[in-house]
Amino acid sequence: MNQLFKLSSSWFPIWLISLLMLVMVFVYLPIFKGAKQNMSDVPLIIVNEDKGKIGDAILLNLIEKQNGNSFKWKVDENREDAFNDIRNNKAYGALIIPSDYSKNLGEVHDTLLSGLTNGQPADLEVLLNEGIGQTATMIASNTLQTVALSTSKEISSQFKEELLQKGMSLAPENASLLDNPVKIVSTNVLGLPVNLNKGMTPFVMALISSITGMLGANMIHGYLLRSNGTLKKRGSALSESEVLTSEIIFGFILTFCVSIFIQLGVFGIFGSAHASSIWAIFLFTFFSCTTMFLLFKTIAVFLGGWGMLVMFPVNFMGIFSSGGAFPLSTLPIVHRLFSNILPTRYIVDGIRALLYYDGRLEAGLGQALGALSIYFVLTLAILITFIANIKKYKEVKPVESGKKIGVEVENEIPHKSHNHENREIYHTGEKDEQFRQALSHLAKGKQKEKQEMDDDEFRNALKSLHKKK
Repeated sequence: MNQLFKLSSSWFPIWLISLLMLVMVFVYLPIFKGAKQNMSDVPLIIVNEDKGKIGDAILLNLIEKQNGNSFKWKVDENREDAFNDIRNNKAYGALIIPSDYSKNLGEVHDTLLSGLTNGQPADLEVLLNEGIGQTATMIASNTLQTVALSTSKEISSQFKEELLQKGMSLAPENASLLDNPVKIVSTNVLGLPVNLNKGMTPFVMALISSITGMLGANMIHGYLLRSNGTLKKRGSALSESEVLTSEIIFGFILTFCVSIFIQLGVFGIFGSAHASSIWAIFLFTFFSCTTMFLLFKTIAVFLGGWGMLVMFPVNFMGIFSSGGAFPLSTLPIVHRLFSNILPTRYIVDGIRALLYYDGRLEAGLGQALGALSIYFVLTLAILITFIANIKKYKEVKPVESGKKIGVEVENEIPHKSHNHENREIYHTGEKDEQFRQALSHLAKGKQKEKQEMDDDEFRNALKSLHKKK
C-alpha cells in the first residue's frame, strides 16, 4: 500500500477535485447577487402586547384573512420570546404590537380632531431574521410590512370618515399623519454585517460538499484502479480490499483539502461574515464533506457501475430540497420529504447555524450533527464490513497441491547445509536417476521415497512435480 501512495497518479484526483471545488466557489457565490425572488408560506410570529383593544383587532384580522393557508403564523407571548425564536432560527420574522399601541393611536386621533400639529404616529415593530437567506428575509419583510401598512390604511380610512362626518377641516401639517397614522420600525435581530452573499453562503458550501463526495467517490476509484494496474506490472498489485481501503483513506484526504479550500475562498477571498470560529466551521465542513463521500462510496460499492445512475438523482434532489436556495416551507411536499431523508439539508442547517446564529444547537446545529453522525457511522460501518467480507470470502489463498497428498511444503527452499554440499560430489547421473524415481513414485501416490532422500532434494522434487501439474 505504501507504494500506491508514492505514485503521483494516485494523488491526481485529490488535487484536481480540490482545485475544481475552489473554482466552484467563484462560480456559485456571484450567481446569488442576481435578481430577487418572491415566496410565500413562511413561518412568521405575531406578538400582541397592546393593553388596549386595537391590537386584538389586528390579530383577528390576520386569522380571518390568512386562516393558515398562505402563512404559518405563530403567536408568542412577548417580544423577548419572538426575539429568541428568531435567534434560534424558528421563524423568518415577527410583527410586534407594542403595549402602548392603542394609547398612541388614541393620541393620533385626538391630534387630528383638535387641529394640533405635533402628533406622532403609533409604532408597529417588525423583527427580521436576516440569516435565513435573502429570499426568505425579503418575503418575511414584505409580508409583515404589508400587514402593518394594511392596518395603517384601515385606521386612516376610519379617521377620514370621522372627520368627514363631523365636517371638520384638516390642518395641512397633519395630512401626512392622517395618511400614515402607523409607522413601521424594522429591526434585524441577528445584527449581521452586510457581507452575507445574500445569505447563500451555507447553500454554496453544502453544494460543494455534496459534489465533492460524488466526484471523489468516482474519480478516486478510477484513478486508483489505474494506479493498481501500474503496480501489477511491477509485481506488487494490491488486493481488492486493500484498494477499497486506500480509496477511503484518499477520500478523507480529499475532503480535508476541499474543506481548507472552501474556507480560503469563502472567508479569505470573499470575506463572508461568520458568527462562529472559522475552526468550528472548518471542522463541520470537513465532517460534512466526508459524510457525503462515504454515502456516495457506499452507493458505488453496492451498485458498482450502476451507482452513478443513483448518485446524480440523490445529489440533485438533496441540493434542491436542502432549503438553501429556497426555504423549506415553500417547497413541494416531495421535496420536503426528501429534505428530511437526505443529508444535504442538515449540512445547510448546520453551516447556517455556525455562520449566523453563533453555533447554537437550537438553531439547527444540534439536529444537523445528529443526522450527519448517523449517516457517517452507518456508511463507514457498511464499508468496513464490506472490506472484511472481501478478505474473508474473495481473497482466501488457494490450497497448495502439496497439501493434497498430505506432504508439508514450505514457501521457500531452505539454505543448503554443509553435509549437502559434500553430497554434491556424487555422480550427477545417480542424482538425476533418484529424482526421476522420486517423481515417478510421487505421481503414483507413494511417499516412501521421502525416507531415501535428504530433505532438500525431496522438496525440490516435489516442487518440480507441482510445476509440471
